[in-house]
Amino acid sequence: MALDQQAIVSAARKILQQEGFDKLSLRKIADALGVQTPALYWHVRDRAQLYGMLAEQFLREVIAETGLETTGRDWLISLGTALRNSHRTNRDSARLVAFVQPTQSIEQQVANVILDHLEAGGMSRDLARIACSSMLAFTLGWSLFESNASVRPMMIGNLDSDAAFHLALSQLAEGLANARFTSHAAAAGFVAG
Repeated sequence: MALDQQAIVSAARKILQQEGFDKLSLRKIADALGVQTPALYWHVRDRAQLYGMLAEQFLREVIAETGLETTGRDWLISLGTALRNSHRTNRDSARLVAFVQPTQSIEQQVANVILDHLEAGGMSRDLARIACSSMLAFTLGWSLFESNASVRPMMIGNLDSDAAFHLALSQLAEGLANARFTSHAAAAGFVAG
């Protein structure tokens, strides 16, 4: 196998899935790839870049899962659902995403796919940023609390976790889809549509 960024990210992802975020290290990745740790530095600058590359891969998969066929409220719900699914199926991905510094690709390409799609659905660019940030923050927070066995009962009690998530998600998406926000309105306060 040729050593490149994709091979390193794939090995890192397997370790993350099997052993968790706390056990993920460049040394373990190098061992899994059968190389010395310094060989990784030709392709990955440091752990921060590696974490960013993992987060980018997860986010690209989330966007692919949403399909981009719908817009507005329905797409925001699809985005939130896909994010939660990613956090549930990719061990410790919520923890990783919570602490990662976004890669340039996330900032310049992936985020723009989301913002462009929301804008095409009728949102202003400013509101699209708020909607994207709100959906990411809500889903990330929900996923982190849900995965914490000691916090989960306090969070939703005996309620069905899926039903509670989808109720909160749909209400957030509904509010964002019906909102009107411009930078001029920011000074006067948020305006609901």
